[in-house]
Amino acid sequence: MRKMMQEIWKMQQKRKEEGKDNRGFSLVELIIVIAIMAVLVAVLAPQFLQYVERSRNSTDSQNATAIVNVVQAYAADQGSISTISGESITVGADGYDPGDAGVKDALEKAGYTTTSIKCQSRSNWTEYKITFTDNGSGGINVTYGDETDGGKKFAAYMATGTVD
Repeated sequence: MRKMMQEIWKMQQKRKEEGKDNRGFSLVELIIVIAIMAVLVAVLAPQFLQYVERSRNSTDSQNATAIVNVVQAYAADQGSISTISGESITVGADGYDPGDAGVKDALEKAGYTTTSIKCQSRSNWTEYKITFTDNGSGGINVTYGDETDGGKKFAAYMATGTVD
């Protein structure tokens, strides 16, 4: 064992004398690593961005469902659907605009401010609208979206859970 260690030490000394003790990476090795990383980024970045957008869409869906639940509970507490029938709310990137007193009162009583619920989606829609109407039999009809392209996409997303 001792003899083997001496041989290794001699080899190391010889390499130092010859100037071959350079243990760094060569330029070619570094370029190869950078190229591999660039390919990985090019392949994975679009998938990551799609994942982020799907998360934003899901957040908008959950926020819309929360708004509907709050308004329905408010109408039940008031004992009359007429307090919110025909009213709507528009949610944009800066927050929501209740537009009507019943929806505004319902959200305020639930603890929401005009900036606590915002439209998160960036590519599919920039705002969404929720309209409440009386269904004629004591219930509330909820309509998602409007006639704009973004509104139609949001309505389709709320119905199917996917964006075309």
